[in-house]
Amino acid sequence: MNGLNYYIIASIIITVLISLLFLILLLISRLNKIFEKKLEDRYTPIIDKLLFAILFNKEPVHKVIESNIYQSCYHHKNFQKTLLENIVKLHAQYEGEYNVRLEDFYHQSGLIKISFLKLKAKEWDKQCEGIRELSEMNIKAAVSDIRKCIWHDHSTLKLEALLGLVRLKGLEGLDILNQYDQPINDWIQLSLLFELGNSDLTVVKNFSDFLNSKNETLVIFGLRLIAKFNQIENIDQIWELEFSDASQRVKEQAMVTLAKLPALSVYNKLKA
Repeated sequence: MNGLNYYIIASIIITVLISLLFLILLLISRLNKIFEKKLEDRYTPIIDKLLFAILFNKEPVHKVIESNIYQSCYHHKNFQKTLLENIVKLHAQYEGEYNVRLEDFYHQSGLIKISFLKLKAKEWDKQCEGIRELSEMNIKAAVSDIRKCIWHDHSTLKLEALLGLVRLKGLEGLDILNQYDQPINDWIQLSLLFELGNSDLTVVKNFSDFLNSKNETLVIFGLRLIAKFNQIENIDQIWELEFSDASQRVKEQAMVTLAKLPALSVYNKLKA
């Protein structure tokens, strides 16, 4: 009986200690977030002033970097984090000369090195951040490292890598999929289609090569791309899939694609 009592008391003590540890960790996490928010509020006006000088006063980038206000803050990690977030956000909003100046600052300030370190980190979420930053800032030198992420097990990182390649190389960035033998799930496909729909594409490649892939999911993605960009020149190849040994899923997508292409074009092609 005494042994049972000791076991119950020990279990209660362990449960209480675990609960206390959880509460302490939760408190530390919240305090850290509050501290980071205070630092962000402190640095934001300084960053606004620096970026305004670069973008609108057109002060030379090297002079801004050499300024006392910049030098007094730059070595603080929270300042670097907030500055990098602001630069990437502004780059997505502006274009032309403004973006050129932001890219120049990104290089000269050394922020580009932080993004590359993220890209090469072990944590997938850090890698995603690095890809977003480098691709938004138009860093072509990152292409080879971003490509490697496509073979990662995590689907979010795969998607981010493909989106990054599209940002840096346009639709040519999808050519890497011809070497890809892993499934491309519907979430990745639909996310890519959405991103492409919001992109300013002046030249659209022909996606018929995807239809010859042994990767069933890539064939389906190719059919969806053909439908999205109304590539009626591929009607014969799509129709042939209906009479091939392709899977039922591919055949169903082929019919969906034909239905989405301009009806008159499909009719004329089949009639010929």
